[in-house]
Amino acid sequence: MHPETTSHYTILIAGLVFLAVILALFSLGLFFQYRLRLQEYEAQLAREIELIDAERKRIHIDLHDEIGSGLASIGILVQQQVSSDEAIQKKIRDQVTSMRSKIKEIAYDFVPTTLDTQGLSITLKALIDEMTYSNNITTKCAIEMDDTLFNPIKSIHIYRIIKEVLINSLTHAQCKQMACFIKEEQKFLIVILTDDGIGFNSNAIQAKGTGVSHIYSRAKILRASVDVESSRSFGTRYTIKIPLESLV
Repeated sequence: MHPETTSHYTILIAGLVFLAVILALFSLGLFFQYRLRLQEYEAQLAREIELIDAERKRIHIDLHDEIGSGLASIGILVQQQVSSDEAIQKKIRDQVTSMRSKIKEIAYDFVPTTLDTQGLSITLKALIDEMTYSNNITTKCAIEMDDTLFNPIKSIHIYRIIKEVLINSLTHAQCKQMACFIKEEQKFLIVILTDDGIGFNSNAIQAKGTGVSHIYSRAKILRASVDVESSRSFGTRYTIKIPLESLV
């Protein structure tokens, strides 16, 4: 081959190699930029969820301490008042009692005080007992975990995930039985939630509204995996695997 032709081929190959290197560096830059933006988005999402939980806690305290105690005082005053119309007094007392019960239900829906005072295990058992009593269903519950070292914010995420799944089972699955099993296994906290309801298309679960998206958002914050199996023949089973190191 003519030396001049060889030189041209060498220059061409060198140019192509240089172009390939430039494209590779450009692609690598785009990848790292995308990864950084994804991390920033996840961090922002975590902050927003934590702010929502903090606001729920504040509203819970306001409802319980301010409005609840105020209604209690009104009830006491009504009882102390001397009136010739006992029927009116009874009606007022009943109305106050009903309002206090409603406020208690709303406050409990935010963040139960037992989560701070007694821990995650007791709060979850109380939640399941309440659902059993209120909805006339059969439940099984076995919780074996040491939550004393769990970060309180992380405990809220676990609580809200489990509650959202159980509410979905009651609301949409038309179930008669539910179960909650939690145990520590090696370096993970394993949460298994089941129901005997009508099931759904598990491939489309992430498109099933805000509640489900919150389950996955909170799971991502905990670096947890969520596996869902569902069919009309056996109901639905959630398996949530949370690294213990992400809970402290």
